[in-house]
Amino acid sequence: MKKNLLSLAVIVLSYGFATAQTKEELKKDFHSEVKKKNEYVQSLNQKSKSSSNFLNENIDVISNISADEIAILTSADIRSNSASNITELQSGAIAGISINGENMSIAIFDGGTVLATHGEFRDLANAGMSRIIDLENGAQQNSSHATNVAGFIAAEGRYTFFTIPGVAKGVLPKATVKHAGYSDTANGDRFSKIVEYGEYISNHSYGVNNGWSKETATSGSLGEGFYYPVNTTLMNNPNQTLSGAYQSNDQSIDKIVYADPKFTIVKSSGNYYGTGPGQTDNKYRWAGGGYVPFAEGEIVPTSNCYLGAYCIGNGSLAKNIIVVGAIDIPATDDNKVDSPFQIIRSSYSSVGPRKDGAIKPDLVAVGTSVIAPTISSTNPASISTSTRGNGTSYSAPIVTGAVGALTQLKRQLINDPGYYFFSDEIKALLIHTAIEAGNFEGPDNWYGWGLLDAKKSAELILALHNGENFMNRKMKISGIDDEEIFSSNGEELKVTISWIDPAADFMSSTLGRMDDISSKLVNDLDVRVFDTETNEEYLPWKLDLANVTGAAVKGDNTVDNVEQILIKNTVAGRKYKIIVSNKSDLINHEGKSSNQDYTLLVTGAKLESLNTDEVNVKSVTAVYPTLAKDIVNIKTTEKIKKVDVIDLTGKLISTTKSDRINVSSLPVGVYIINITTDKGITTKKIVKQ
Repeated sequence: MKKNLLSLAVIVLSYGFATAQTKEELKKDFHSEVKKKNEYVQSLNQKSKSSSNFLNENIDVISNISADEIAILTSADIRSNSASNITELQSGAIAGISINGENMSIAIFDGGTVLATHGEFRDLANAGMSRIIDLENGAQQNSSHATNVAGFIAAEGRYTFFTIPGVAKGVLPKATVKHAGYSDTANGDRFSKIVEYGEYISNHSYGVNNGWSKETATSGSLGEGFYYPVNTTLMNNPNQTLSGAYQSNDQSIDKIVYADPKFTIVKSSGNYYGTGPGQTDNKYRWAGGGYVPFAEGEIVPTSNCYLGAYCIGNGSLAKNIIVVGAIDIPATDDNKVDSPFQIIRSSYSSVGPRKDGAIKPDLVAVGTSVIAPTISSTNPASISTSTRGNGTSYSAPIVTGAVGALTQLKRQLINDPGYYFFSDEIKALLIHTAIEAGNFEGPDNWYGWGLLDAKKSAELILALHNGENFMNRKMKISGIDDEEIFSSNGEELKVTISWIDPAADFMSSTLGRMDDISSKLVNDLDVRVFDTETNEEYLPWKLDLANVTGAAVKGDNTVDNVEQILIKNTVAGRKYKIIVSNKSDLINHEGKSSNQDYTLLVTGAKLESLNTDEVNVKSVTAVYPTLAKDIVNIKTTEKIKKVDVIDLTGKLISTTKSDRINVSSLPVGVYIINITTDKGITTKKIVKQ
């Protein structure tokens, strides 16, 4: 145990998170939480005859599959690899390197174990062996759903169905899949298992439905009908919903990634869009100990995603993961797209945003009418049965496989078989290269940043390797702006920043979480681009909280830990300044002052070498917070001679030589801070709140 703790301490320090919570501390916390949860569920089960239908934010329900198994496959059924340009990676179109998952392992957390004997998972390098590894050593039963998900990632494409060869081929047909259950077992809950098994790339095709679900006579505890997993008597109006609310599952995942930033966790957005009862349908709500029928006059919630927003459940709203929605197969000859309007959201795919307006899902991929290996319901010993189904459960592993493919490419380029991206790096890469989708330019609450484009991501990695573009993972020092000068090549300039944010707190009450639209960012970084000749300022995308289904706008993004600026028409040779700043003090998971690592990715421009004057400008004093109630801090590499506080009439309010200014006694308003150092005078503006 001591040896493990020591090695973890070295890892954490090398990542720049010297005070991050350790994996052992996380596991201890998660084991304690699952014990409390099990005791709570047990007490509820004693009150209710049915435990299988108990739903709340602590219990996950597997994403629905439209069909378990079909007998006839037609030529219309094709995989999503083509739509996301994955086939080009497999064929060696990038630098002549064929990416098929050799020496790569991907983890899945699902509803059971993968059928390791299925012929799609044979290990060609070791006759008679499988590429499937059970991390839980038989703690769970075989699962068709887990087998499907593993297939989208790593099926060999061995079989031909009705003259269609390799129709079920996965993204990484030579990769190893390691699997564990999302349910609690003797090995722990899913959070402690993620930490314990330490698999850096993992897929999670399950989720919480905080809204309506349609149950059959056998699956519903009170029979056929529509079930709502919340005590709706708490609600003030039928449009309130827990969907979109950041809750305990999101907090737990964010803690894991913050503690070890090489965890890349990909999650499905859910299949809950539009579900809801008609007037004559049976309707039941949660009542604390089980489901009960709605009483006359009680508020009946609207259908999920009423008005086209807010039906992603908690666990898929974390800041530090990649959440994936589903689209239909593009109706083109080669199933590729050349227009945003060819990208159609699947009718069931849950959409965002998060309650605070943060962009969810992050990406989309094909998830409808796709084929994967499965367990035969009539012949469980079959090793060649496949299924066709729909779901974000099927689009998420396409993205997970792409993360593995890009990791393999990077390993081969740098000759490092143990390399993993930091999760903020790979998220920036995928979002930066996504194919535009939706009715409006920029991100939206249906498609996130767009359709996964694995080929473009791979091309960018190659360009970065050759020094043709710029990506750097930097440490943001609180209050000190980072500045870089880039020279445009005359093409569009795109700038993306991404960072791993500490886990956020959330409201304790159900009604509080329903109504809470406060930002869940802990450390709010900001990116700006300035034209150095015209001084024009360019702002990042953000969703309009007053119209979340409408077009994204440009402005101060205070809710997303990914920010992107796009300048379509730049002047060749023109210099653009990129500034990354922060609001308030940067802190860690304990609320203590800390630096914040982030990834800066730039395409369409070349990094300029700074001359002496620019270096001096870069090192000039910074002031924070600029929205202050009591203390304003000054950080500088130079010696402070004096600091003057002046109001907007020009009146001198105070003078000091300290790097901390107490403004608590000042009236609310705008003030000018003049800082005189041995290098000159810097003027900053603050707002006293």
